[in-house]
Amino acid sequence: KYLKQTATEFANVNTVVTSYALANPDVAVTLEHDGRETFATNGTGDLRETVLAVYGREVAESMIDVDADSLPDGPLDGVSGLVSHPETNRASREYLSTYVNGRYVRSATVRDAVVEAYGNQLAPDRYPFAVLDLSLPADTVDVNVHPRKMEVRFADAEGVAEQVRTAVEDALLREGLLRSSAP
Repeated sequence: KYLKQTATEFANVNTVVTSYALANPDVAVTLEHDGRETFATNGTGDLRETVLAVYGREVAESMIDVDADSLPDGPLDGVSGLVSHPETNRASREYLSTYVNGRYVRSATVRDAVVEAYGNQLAPDRYPFAVLDLSLPADTVDVNVHPRKMEVRFADAEGVAEQVRTAVEDALLREGLLRSSAP
């Protein structure tokens, strides 16, 4: 049904729908506002195509695969997804999408680790695009931190941060977008 919404209400709806679309690239999602299509995903299961539908061509073409095969020891079983080229960034951190076992959450721990992985490639007030899914045992994350279950607390936040930072750094190094600190 069509509801009259304020700009703020639509922005909140857009964030929620975008989050679900990015979490479920195998599901076709369409968002309309005032009779106009804001975005539509095709549901093929390709995360990059979903990013294209949600954020546009420039962002989709700048995305780098993160698929951590060898993480340092820690609580995460895996980290997968996409991060943007350092030059594709925004002044808002709202484009860093974090998922824990496929569920959209907010996590300062993960956000800060992603930003730290870029080192000095980002200005202090800039944030990359990221769509990262963290796999970990359910008993190592507390989802009852926020009434809407949007924010999480990790039992080993430092371990999660180290693993995420390593996964993103490795992806950026692989693409030649960071300089290795090794001699």
